[in-house]
Amino acid sequence: MRHVALVIVLMSALMLGPVGVAFPNGIGEQGDDGCLCHGGPSLEDTIHVHGWPETYTPGQAYPLHVNASVPDGLNGGFRLLVNAGNLTANATSTAQAMEGGLTHTTPSSIREGWTALWVAPNATDLAVRAVLHLNVVNGNGAQDGDQWTSLDLLAVGPDHEGPIDPLREDSLTPAVLGIAALGLLAAFGLLSVGLREPGEE
Repeated sequence: MRHVALVIVLMSALMLGPVGVAFPNGIGEQGDDGCLCHGGPSLEDTIHVHGWPETYTPGQAYPLHVNASVPDGLNGGFRLLVNAGNLTANATSTAQAMEGGLTHTTPSSIREGWTALWVAPNATDLAVRAVLHLNVVNGNGAQDGDQWTSLDLLAVGPDHEGPIDPLREDSLTPAVLGIAALGLLAAFGLLSVGLREPGEE
């Protein structure tokens, strides 16, 4: 029994290993559902995408500024996604395109933030969704002490009709559920080792 429990613990540690890895030079599509390398959601109601319209003009370019209302001196990163139009990083910003979205090139001041440009689609009847994930890091290279949160935005075309589905019905994304399952597996393995009978092999 002890050997089985040890195997479970080791396998859990191997599977959980990548979750604790930081992404100081940007994060791609593995971050589309939120931050995988940091602590639980926090920073509620502090992050912004300035310049995002409620109703877009087809083909118009909208300068965007991503930041957070936090004390000066805090660094972090971000992931910004849109489902229509063209999203590009500002040449003077520490942002870059990566796997269908924008992200940071290096951890930067999240109070100063990052700049980008979104060109609205030519279609006049769309409901365009944008999702921002932003994290604050303490620079220790581990996930402890870091915080992240997400913001959902919507811009509709002038001819959009019909109901608009909720942006996010719940926060239990497949990534979050997967991490929770791995954590439970690791806890079960440790519990099995701790509760074994004396002398049990």
